[in-house]
Amino acid sequence: MAAGMGSRFGGLKQVHEVANNYALLDFSIYDALQAGFNHLVFIIRKEILPVFEIRYKNSLPKYVQIDFVIQDTTGLPERKKPWGTGHALLSLKNTIHNNFALINADDFYGRDAFKLMHDALYADTNKQNYFIGYPLKNTLSDFGAVSRGVCILNENQDLRHIVEHTNISKENLSMPLDTIVSMNFWGFTPEVFNIADALFATFLRKHKNSQTTEFFIPQIVDFMINEYDSVFKMLETSAKWFGVTYKEDEAKVKEQLQELISLGIYPKTLW
Repeated sequence: MAAGMGSRFGGLKQVHEVANNYALLDFSIYDALQAGFNHLVFIIRKEILPVFEIRYKNSLPKYVQIDFVIQDTTGLPERKKPWGTGHALLSLKNTIHNNFALINADDFYGRDAFKLMHDALYADTNKQNYFIGYPLKNTLSDFGAVSRGVCILNENQDLRHIVEHTNISKENLSMPLDTIVSMNFWGFTPEVFNIADALFATFLRKHKNSQTTEFFIPQIVDFMINEYDSVFKMLETSAKWFGVTYKEDEAKVKEQLQELISLGIYPKTLW
């Protein structure tokens, strides 16, 4: 998902270069390809399509299938704020027909997370959905508030409830630091599209006049669990998450990536 406005960051952070002329998204692409994924779909806004085409269309390995999907707002009430990650997911419904992973373009998830997700999605015979869970303490910014999907699990590590919490910061923390949160690394079966489509129609009827209310993926997931008995299994990973929510986060992220490159986990040239 790369259609965000980058308002807190102050620019197009999806392709903002943080190490060796690569963006965080590039490291996720490298990890995904190493894990076995071979079809990349970029969800973007129409006005940034040329940026993504120039950057990726002819630079990635030839065996990789690439699609660019516009998060289209045609027919929706006009407003400045995007309609949210749930609406971004719906942009894929005419392009994706198999099990798929979904990530944020501006987060670093780690190769182990991609390997776990790939193997679960494509070895799965139970038609389960998945998510990568991270402890809250590893996902906070030193420079401001963040939004996180807070997860409640059962004894089998299945997700039972998820609620999108906004304005979480180290100063106003109201939950334990080891609380499991979703960083929007999901593994879905294609059944999600019909369910999300119907749920978005209900959302629009209720919020069509709102300028700020967003349709989040956790709303879809929670609905699937409660109404369809869908299974969302947490995949535990040894990988570390980090991201650039604010411009001030960038220095630490650069340092972490350069360390991974110096250790040989990533080559100096990704492709």
